[in-house]
Amino acid sequence: MVGLATKRTSTKLPNPGLRQASIEAALKREELDRLLSAEIGRYASEDTSLVVFGSLARGEWTSGSDLDWTYLIDGEANSDHLVIVQKIQRLLEQKKNKKKFRPPGPTGTFGNLAFSHDIIHQIGGQHDTNKNTTWRILLLLESRAIGKNTEAYERVIRGVIGRYLAEDNHQLTHDLQKYRVPRFLLNDIVRFWRTMAVDFASKQRDRGGEGWGLRNAKLRMSRKLIFASGMLVCFGAHLDPALQKKISTDNNELKFHLLQHIRDNVKLTPLEILAKSIGPYSIPNAISKELFDSYTKFLKVLDDKDDRKALENLRSEDSRTDPTFKRIRGISESFEHALDYIFFENPQIAALTRKYGVF
Repeated sequence: MVGLATKRTSTKLPNPGLRQASIEAALKREELDRLLSAEIGRYASEDTSLVVFGSLARGEWTSGSDLDWTYLIDGEANSDHLVIVQKIQRLLEQKKNKKKFRPPGPTGTFGNLAFSHDIIHQIGGQHDTNKNTTWRILLLLESRAIGKNTEAYERVIRGVIGRYLAEDNHQLTHDLQKYRVPRFLLNDIVRFWRTMAVDFASKQRDRGGEGWGLRNAKLRMSRKLIFASGMLVCFGAHLDPALQKKISTDNNELKFHLLQHIRDNVKLTPLEILAKSIGPYSIPNAISKELFDSYTKFLKVLDDKDDRKALENLRSEDSRTDPTFKRIRGISESFEHALDYIFFENPQIAALTRKYGVF
């Protein structure tokens, strides 16, 4: 049975380079499914899903991309789950030497088991670890289930959204004319962005400065993209006219329509979420071009073997003179300029940014 998560809408990206990267990512996901099916067999079930994150999920696959994955469990614990994870780990380690898939980074966030209970119910508080927060927000904003068994993935996604909405006392504005911005969800997205920024400094210290250039480039571009797309999803709940037409006097119906609205939007990649916002929010063509052209240039840098290696080897003390990083800085400044317009100058979005994104 094909799960609901495979039936996703699509928004055409305005840049041919980004469209090609999206195609490459889709082909890579299909290749991963064929590999796992051939070597392991039925690797997922109604209670489990193999979920990928990062550039593979965002539709931004480049030649140097890592394969960030998690074996997501939404059901009774079973010793076979660990066996399957170990098989996946060994298989991908073998394929690494053939330059098929690079394993996840050394942090331990990916490449292992994740359980739905903690992801859904441990939001905030002392038990909500950085790893748990990362899994939860990235499940919403940059994940894809691999293969045909996606039921567990879909249940967890909807469970996470429902958990966020359950903590908002009122779904509508005081005049009952519009949905409110889902503040609990938005606050966690903001927290995740700030946590990534703090963890960047922590990793620099822990790793003695190794990999600073590549992590910095990603923080400026792909990590910021995730944050921006999450903000737009939350703001869209208040701004989308089609959703406002579904306002009801029944609280359960209100919550259902808002949950479905958010679910439909997070089926899009972060780049698609931004592309979808261009027309409805009357974002000028020049800003749209600057936004997507700069991101295309960023992906080209990552896809170039020499440029990526230069970033991987770059330390912070050499960043002001390094030619590759100078290019990244220029690219990121263009990207940020476009985002600044969208969030601080666009008449529809700027007020929400000031009210919900800052204070």
